[in-house]
Amino acid sequence: MVGPQLRLKVEFMTDTKKTAQELTQQQAEEVLLRLLARREHSALELKQKLRQRGFTQQPLEAALAKAQQLGWQSDQRFTESWVKQCLEKGDGVRKIQAQAQQKGISEALLQQVLLAHQPDWHQQCYQRLIKKFGEQPPVDQKQRDKMIRHLLQRGFSFDSIKIALQRQSDAAAD
Repeated sequence: MVGPQLRLKVEFMTDTKKTAQELTQQQAEEVLLRLLARREHSALELKQKLRQRGFTQQPLEAALAKAQQLGWQSDQRFTESWVKQCLEKGDGVRKIQAQAQQKGISEALLQQVLLAHQPDWHQQCYQRLIKKFGEQPPVDQKQRDKMIRHLLQRGFSFDSIKIALQRQSDAAAD
């Protein structure tokens, strides 16, 4: 009597393992869809998030490939959306480039999207300066350094910062 029960249990466990392996890709697809339902993600971000949830390489890659094939995930679409968001926040080109690298966006794709948006970096820098510090130019070197540091941390070039500070001074003089 113990033999048949044991054999049935072993067969059930074997079937369960097979089913668990089959479900892993399905589960990866479900998690991937939930993530994409909230916002666009780059392929690298999705891989990282699925790995954090314990998915192995094979089901992870299969789910991502399926998502890309069906048009659920697109690095092009993600990059366009993300760059637009960065520009609206007032980020500079250097910050955008650094974050793009962390998100797995290729340099060529980023340049293509930035070229399509054609941001005026000097204007972006000036707007960020006014938003943070107002229209009054710095009263001393310490305040000027603080402004420069803030804009450098936001990814603007020193040339754009100089032009923005000069523009701020000119506007205050008028």
